Amino acid sequence: MFIFLARNVFFAIYFSLPLTPMLTNSVNAQELVPLELYWSHQREDNFVTATPEGGNSAVEAGYNYVRVEACVFSKQHPDTIPLNLYWSDQRGDNFTTATSAGAQSARQAGYTFARTEGYVYPKKKSNTIPLNLYWSDQRGDNFTTATSVGAQSARQAGYTFARVEGYVYPANMCQ
Repeated sequence: MFIFLARNVFFAIYFSLPLTPMLTNSVNAQELVPLELYWSHQREDNFVTATPEGGNSAVEAGYNYVRVEACVFSKQHPDTIPLNLYWSDQRGDNFTTATSAGAQSARQAGYTFARTEGYVYPKKKSNTIPLNLYWSDQRGDNFTTATSVGAQSARQAGYTFARVEGYVYPANMCQ
């Protein structure tokens, strides 16, 4: 650290750079948790989770870890909405949604609420990216992703874009 005086005000300059990009003043990187993607080849099901419970359930059910899709809040913050997980026994599908349209679609298709995985913004905020939902009729699978790799994989596998579920921070903000 280097300290200097200018116009009777002390300034401190740190010579180390942050490891993560700058977040907005009201957001601290410690408040964010990774939204992890898991894949089950047997079920042909994509599953995103931000809770230890979800990660443990994925591994126990034979899912393989793929990557961190994004960063979400573990606790409710001003202007955020819940990112909820629904499960369909009939389809063997996990469905993570933050919109009222998604929740309504889940209930109408026979999904049951499992838990809240985290919290996301409903509208774009500084430094956030869209959390996109894709759907595969062939697989009966919902795929929630925030990465370009996820979007490309979805399109290559025949998924169609459904909607933006909310806005999240990029994966490098919480790793």
